[in-house]
Amino acid sequence: MVLGAAGSGKSTFCLFLAGTFCRRGGRVAWIDADPGQPFIGPPAAFSLALYTDPADLLKRKVPLAMSFIGNTSPVGHLLEAVSGLQKLYRRATALNPDLILINTCGLIDGGAARELKFHEIDILAPRYVVALQKKNEVEHLLAPHSHRAGLLTYRLPLSPEATTSTREARQAAREQRFKDYFRGAGFQDVTLSDVGVHGPGLGTGERLGFRDVNYLSKVLQGVVVHAELSHDRLFVIVEGGYVEEELYSARDQYAVREITVFKHSELDHLLMGLNDDQNLCLGLGIMRELDLKEQTIRVITPLRDVAPVRHVSLGSLRVSPAGGELGRW
Repeated sequence: MVLGAAGSGKSTFCLFLAGTFCRRGGRVAWIDADPGQPFIGPPAAFSLALYTDPADLLKRKVPLAMSFIGNTSPVGHLLEAVSGLQKLYRRATALNPDLILINTCGLIDGGAARELKFHEIDILAPRYVVALQKKNEVEHLLAPHSHRAGLLTYRLPLSPEATTSTREARQAAREQRFKDYFRGAGFQDVTLSDVGVHGPGLGTGERLGFRDVNYLSKVLQGVVVHAELSHDRLFVIVEGGYVEEELYSARDQYAVREITVFKHSELDHLLMGLNDDQNLCLGLGIMRELDLKEQTIRVITPLRDVAPVRHVSLGSLRVSPAGGELGRW
């Protein structure tokens, strides 16, 4: 497992190590656990690829498996990140490679970074951790594992050629990757009754009828177009604005712990993971239309067949097919 800040040369080091093993006849399972600046696969996902030929490292391979994270940053998606990494690791071990190489994201500061890196190391128990750092900027991530049995930690200085790219440059690179991924994509319809939905509440409760929708519209002083009630949550979609201060009235009326309100416009261009029956990602999609009457979602996706899709995971990033990031919720 390779740790380091953004621009520290993690991908370059992984390329070197993978190339060395391949030239010796080895098989390398590379898990790209960087949803912001991935070397393999599209942004907002973790990807797995198998390398046996060094020449393959010069081009971007189609992933053998992906796990949808939901955003280009793991912040707010730590459970998806740890769960997805574990699933890809299990898939990687089944390939019987000579080396499993895990390239982590450049998030190293703050509480989210501490939790993510601790659990990534804890749950996978790698034999080696390679830390690339200029001074001591990842030592706080290594310290909790200083006495872990069987773990060998190597600290490497940064290459003089390693340069930290600007935030604008990283965003431009992500947009290009999204653009490349969705080039040639088409429209597909996913029927909600055919899939399980993971997200803010859509498809997880009983759909409320006209009387409840009309009541909620009056209480929230907005146009409610869809509402679902489950044991712990009321999920509402509104057209336009609403009065947030009135949510407590609706919460008391329906005896739920929380209410999640989405503006219909916030769902347009929402990034989605179209997943199989093991909840591994078959492909990314961009929501373009939620037909509440027909209970279907129209998505833009490079997938030519959505029949194998059994789970839909709603992300927190809105993206255009041209790659532009349109905002987060």
